[in-house]
Amino acid sequence: MIVVGVLLFLVASVLSFNDVDLSTCTVTKGCLRPPICADNLCEYGATWRLVEQDEVQYIEFELFGDIKSSSGFISLGGDGFVGCYYDTVDFKIVVRAGYRPEASESNHLYNPSDDEKLLITTGDDLGSSYVDAQHYLQCRFRRRVTPVRMANQLKDLAPPNAYYLIIQRGSDPLRTSFGQLYPGGEATSNTSAIITSPLYDLTISYLVYHSPGVVKAHGAMMVLAWVFCSSVGVIISRYYKDMWPNAGLLGERVWFQIHRILMGICVGLTCLAVILAFVFCQGYSALKIYPDYIHPILGLIVLCLAIINPIITFCRPHPMHKNRPYFNWTHFIIGTLAHVLSIPTIMLGLRMPAAGVQLRSLNYPLWILIFFVIFQFCVELTLEIHGCIHYRRNKHKKITYRNELEQYQNAVRVGGVPIPRPVEPEPSGRIFNGSYRGRDSDHHYCRQLSIEYTLETRAFNLTLLPYLIYWPHLHE
Repeated sequence: MIVVGVLLFLVASVLSFNDVDLSTCTVTKGCLRPPICADNLCEYGATWRLVEQDEVQYIEFELFGDIKSSSGFISLGGDGFVGCYYDTVDFKIVVRAGYRPEASESNHLYNPSDDEKLLITTGDDLGSSYVDAQHYLQCRFRRRVTPVRMANQLKDLAPPNAYYLIIQRGSDPLRTSFGQLYPGGEATSNTSAIITSPLYDLTISYLVYHSPGVVKAHGAMMVLAWVFCSSVGVIISRYYKDMWPNAGLLGERVWFQIHRILMGICVGLTCLAVILAFVFCQGYSALKIYPDYIHPILGLIVLCLAIINPIITFCRPHPMHKNRPYFNWTHFIIGTLAHVLSIPTIMLGLRMPAAGVQLRSLNYPLWILIFFVIFQFCVELTLEIHGCIHYRRNKHKKITYRNELEQYQNAVRVGGVPIPRPVEPEPSGRIFNGSYRGRDSDHHYCRQLSIEYTLETRAFNLTLLPYLIYWPHLHE
């Protein structure tokens, strides 16, 4: 019965409240909203208009926005502010006024008993609504233009006073101060406004609306590290080991050097990006809103795995050592886990307010990342099928080469007739010649595909999906 009563209350509160209408901005009301805002579909915003009630002038405010969680709030103002939040205990929306004293980091809420007519929250189409599924809060209330008490702290809204308007969103589970903002949860108008005038349709300041430079650098480094360096490094080590068999780079195999350089850059960029995140948050993140608070947790896990993996390579045994498969599996599992976790970490980061993506209905960077994940899957699937087709043939070439190399080393050891050192064979499937061949009369291998396909010209992968189709032959 209690649950049914709560649901009926919520439905009634939604049905009795008229949604905020932005079509009359600059006509009957002033408005503040983000520059990316279609019709009434804005992530957040505020409106105001001058009204008179009981021969007293009031400003009728409308605040609306995505508050991210049921413990969130939205407020308008800085030193003096008004705001509303959803009370999860009494299942109602509460409107409060307050101020922030000079040189203070906390807000003080105004006691309604000091001036009962400072705020009016009922009657004359006033009210509020909250949709829990979208965490979308709307509230409409009135505040006296000139407070009877504490006008300096609460701000006198009468002309010619003009103010820069600040919209703040955050989480305050204890409902104590409207003060715990999440990163990117504060936005300022691009110009000052006289609140008693409707002739304003303000947008968020360009400099404040966009994410800070340190946040951009953090995101760019992480994308470069895991979407580019890690993905290309994984592809090189997984599918290009047999390429360039008789060429070297700085004394090592070409694939190994490319893999090592890319993974080193990945680890370095990850470390720098995490440092920038700590600088921006002035320590560990204070996020407590689901799912945003998961982003720093996953980020630190990825960082630890990214650091551990290159460290264990210093314990890498010889390729022919009996413990080499254990090292290979350990290196593979740690690297793959870091690669997999980087996907949701980046996706969570792209939806956070600090990323500067203020689109409620469509987050373009997130969908671009999803597209690349699908692209990676298709490319990996293609490469796995290609590898399976030529696996037996290439395995036979390796065995033949090892036997020839062993004969050469034995001949050199006994000082017999010198024979030329065998050349490591090029892998089968490196270049398809477009012809269809049946079983090879010498080796009886599977047929080749009739496709022109050059492995050396394969487009490198820019995505994050790891090995899901075919387990690598780590013992080789």
